[in-house]
Amino acid sequence: MNVLPARTSSVRVGRRRLSRDERLGYLLILPSLGAVFVVVTIPFVLVVIQSISSEDGTLIGLRNFTRALENPLLYDAIRATAEYTVLVLPVEILLGLSFALLVHRTVLRPGLRAAIYVLAILPLVVPPVAIGVVARLIYAPGYGVLNVILERLGLMHQEVNWLGDPTLAMLAVASVDVWQWTPFVYLVLFSGLQTVPRESVEAAQIDGANWWAQFRYIDLAYLRPLFVLIIFFRLADVLRVFDHVFILTGGGPGTTTQLLSLYMYRVEFKFFDAGQAAALAVLVLVSFSLLYSLISRALPLERA
Repeated sequence: MNVLPARTSSVRVGRRRLSRDERLGYLLILPSLGAVFVVVTIPFVLVVIQSISSEDGTLIGLRNFTRALENPLLYDAIRATAEYTVLVLPVEILLGLSFALLVHRTVLRPGLRAAIYVLAILPLVVPPVAIGVVARLIYAPGYGVLNVILERLGLMHQEVNWLGDPTLAMLAVASVDVWQWTPFVYLVLFSGLQTVPRESVEAAQIDGANWWAQFRYIDLAYLRPLFVLIIFFRLADVLRVFDHVFILTGGGPGTTTQLLSLYMYRVEFKFFDAGQAAALAVLVLVSFSLLYSLISRALPLERA
């Protein structure tokens, strides 16, 4: 006899009317959800449809994916992207972390901190095309500023082809990325250091902890979630790096600096293979999503 009222009660609770604040909350996020749907979902669906279609719109299944995976140039692009990532990410994280700790512990004047903050923002707002043009003026053979400076200092006696040598070309394009995005790492980590409780630091200093012990046992606990954020955003940026690499080397010499973004661009706009380019885009998106899941598991967001 008591079962029916219980079920009726649960149905009523499950179907309760939304409160005024809840309805207002849904209305406020509705424009954002609509923008995400228009900007992200619709293009993704169109790309998926294109990846399983031929040029005339006929569905051909996974044939485009098969052609994409059988192309040896894809694996050259993956290798170049991996080398680029290994070069830029550790350097940017170490430099950004070092500079954030230095400013946090030595620069106490608010005005000077604000000035450093503004200077760190400047590389992030400069258009990548402009950065590529300036970098070419530095590294280009014949008129590059770097060769001129090294010759006048007597450090070399003949011109170095920075953009023609495979190893030097990769270092050149990586140095541009390091210059532009190390300030981003600094800004994120410096903001995280501001959240460290002063009481914890003072207690550690009273107990005789040195700077390394303070960083390892106190600061690092608050910075760990930010490292996941930095790695995720920087990996996403590496996958879409295009402008300065295209201006500096065009992917050369050979395929040394032909990153995935340049390779997909050439498949689409040089070889006019839209189906294979769409298949590559889907593969990159799925691979990056899996990689992000692995990073999230390896570096949990919760503070220790």
